[in-house]
Amino acid sequence: MSSSKMLRVGFVGAGAVNFGGAEGPWDHASRLEQIPGVEVVGIADMDQDKAHKVLQARRAGQHAGIYSTCKIVSSVGELLSRCKPDAVILGVPPFVRGSLQKGKDLELQVIGAGVHLFCEKPMSVDEPENYAKYVDAINKMVNRTGVVLSVGYMFRYHSAFEKMKAMISAHGGNIMSVNARYYCAYSELDHPFWWDVSKSGGPIVEQATHFADIIRFIAGEVKLESISTICLRDQHPAGVLSKIPKNCEINLEQDNKVPRATVSTFRFENGGVGSLTHTVALQGRRYESAIEVQLDGLRLTLEEPYEPTCRLRIREAGNDDEHVYTFENEDPYMKELETFIQAVKRKDTKQVKSTYADAAKSYLLTWAIRRAERT
Repeated sequence: MSSSKMLRVGFVGAGAVNFGGAEGPWDHASRLEQIPGVEVVGIADMDQDKAHKVLQARRAGQHAGIYSTCKIVSSVGELLSRCKPDAVILGVPPFVRGSLQKGKDLELQVIGAGVHLFCEKPMSVDEPENYAKYVDAINKMVNRTGVVLSVGYMFRYHSAFEKMKAMISAHGGNIMSVNARYYCAYSELDHPFWWDVSKSGGPIVEQATHFADIIRFIAGEVKLESISTICLRDQHPAGVLSKIPKNCEINLEQDNKVPRATVSTFRFENGGVGSLTHTVALQGRRYESAIEVQLDGLRLTLEEPYEPTCRLRIREAGNDDEHVYTFENEDPYMKELETFIQAVKRKDTKQVKSTYADAAKSYLLTWAIRRAERT
């Protein structure tokens, strides 16, 4: 911490994840601005013009004061040396980080300097065999430096999922089945890298990773060897999309185009079964998602956890009717960032619900789902 007792924060990436975009109000800067005791000391991005525009817009807003000393730099190394942050928020595409490859070891650069790190998902695009070596290096560096390292699996901080987890535990915890559904709205998803599997990792690795993670959080570990996956691709008439954004999916090889629909089934270590469905079919901006969990005498169905208002429908033993819990104005993005900032200030890593070591398991699960496709 600096002598002023303000937490000095640096951003890596001047794009939508950190500063907002067309997909939704999910950016970290808007939430950081609401947390007392922080100042933004630097924004690192190779696109200097974009970074300057972002900074100019923030300095014109109601929270201009926290950006008063902010510098624009071009690299993580320059951010660390010139801006001297106490903590960094890493929000750049996965194909430029999460790897031992020279220049892509951004996480190691940050924590190796003794700086705390909040890292967005997905963790990487490296294949699991190579990524496992990076995870090992990260874990050793975290143990050596003692920094707080949190990953952006925000659903772990959502009150509805906390309620589900508590009810499952109260009913003995023996989950019979999990059914998760994630429906992507694609027509305004205008990030060319997302449509290129070699850069994004594909929809399961990049997008449905949130549901892969929350499945693990609620139901426990999946037996990776049990996974079976089928996909719908654009060679089939049913997989033709009419509203792909301009400049996306241009001149891509077939293997690098995103699947239009993915259905995966698997077995948990406790013997229960599960499924995950992801589609690229909805148009407009609003995504749709749900997750259903069943135990003996208990059915939990959570609808639209991405929305500010979501509903948890519960049917318990001895009652044919269901009880509905409504969660208003949920902002798990805010909760995860507040938790990270407090963990840094208190030097207490126990508050973090998604450590790098645990999040790596979710990454490996998404890759196992991707690799298990039956052609």
